[in-house]
Amino acid sequence: MAKVKGPLMSFDARGQIAKTLVYLGWKGLKTVRQYVIPANPKTDDQKLQRNYFKAAVAEWHTDGFTDLDAEAWDLYALALKVAKSGFNVCMGLKIKAKVLLKTWLALVDITIADPTTTGCVVTIATETDQTLSLYSGGSKTSFN
Repeated sequence: MAKVKGPLMSFDARGQIAKTLVYLGWKGLKTVRQYVIPANPKTDDQKLQRNYFKAAVAEWHTDGFTDLDAEAWDLYALALKVAKSGFNVCMGLKIKAKVLLKTWLALVDITIADPTTTGCVVTIATETDQTLSLYSGGSKTSFN
């Protein structure tokens, strides 16, 4: 990869030229490299993984998540202390469930009632009876 000072007689250049050279910014440097067609072996395992991801994204749009649910996923990602959005965390969990042949259960229509100093009643509407783990905490990113 070559560093350039005045790429293409300008202050900055980005993109490809005739599928031969690619001008880009990389870690604050102006660089140019040879155009390369990325390898795409299309193995059966890779196709399966892509299908898992495709299905997970489609489910994200049909699970019935509201804006508040999406915000909750973002807060969950913050609590995990990973550099991911809530959407990315959800996709990872959905794909992991598919790989392990587990059934994904979308948690929607959650109500919290009768809060006291010692507890509350949490109701989650599901299609089937399930055993769930509930985590609570003293702040948006601190769970027990």
